[in-house]
Amino acid sequence: MRITLSIAASCWFVFSAAGQNLPDGPGKEVFAKVCAGCHELDLATGQKKSKDEWKQTVDRMIGYGAELTKEQSEQIVNYLAANYGTPADAPKAGLDAKMMPEGPGKEVILRECTTCHAPSHFVQYRHTEEEWQAVVTRMGQRAKTAIKKEDLDSIQKYLASNFPKVEEAGKVNVNKAPASEIATQLALTPAEAAAIVQYREKHGQFLLWGELLGIYGVDGRKVEAAKDRMSF
Repeated sequence: MRITLSIAASCWFVFSAAGQNLPDGPGKEVFAKVCAGCHELDLATGQKKSKDEWKQTVDRMIGYGAELTKEQSEQIVNYLAANYGTPADAPKAGLDAKMMPEGPGKEVILRECTTCHAPSHFVQYRHTEEEWQAVVTRMGQRAKTAIKKEDLDSIQKYLASNFPKVEEAGKVNVNKAPASEIATQLALTPAEAAAIVQYREKHGQFLLWGELLGIYGVDGRKVEAAKDRMSF
């Protein structure tokens, strides 16, 4: 028991000490808590990378075994890009907000969702109306404060109206395709394709190809090689 308490106390000390030297902002706590367990945080804070580069770094850490939810991954990437990004890629909330079309629901998103996601985050994805409904429902359940149903409905309608999904010919939708098609079209083994299907059934739909890197038994090099043949 004493050993367990000592380890817990040590971990908390590392987390607290690391967090004290970090800039405040959304994502700080999860970054310090998750990343300090494996390496010194100055390995990250001593670098300057674009947001895309930070996303690749976090995806690679997930591939190495870091246990992160999609929401935590996005929070860490946004935090690192905001505080340790390149000047040309540093998030500018006002400019990002202008990227989003005007319309009912935009104000609600900027008010309720940007504590975890940069405004530019929402223009990156394309989903069907049903898929946007599932995304908004899931985000509503994870929100730190309760969001009114009418606000969630407004967000869903805004996203479905402005960012609808258009299937791309010649690409494999890894959220819908059976394992046999995934294996054939993406040059994966039947076991790797089955692992992808099992993962999505358990954890929900993929948003980006990098999320496949964290699936046990799937060769990350094959995934990266096939990323341009995937749709979501």
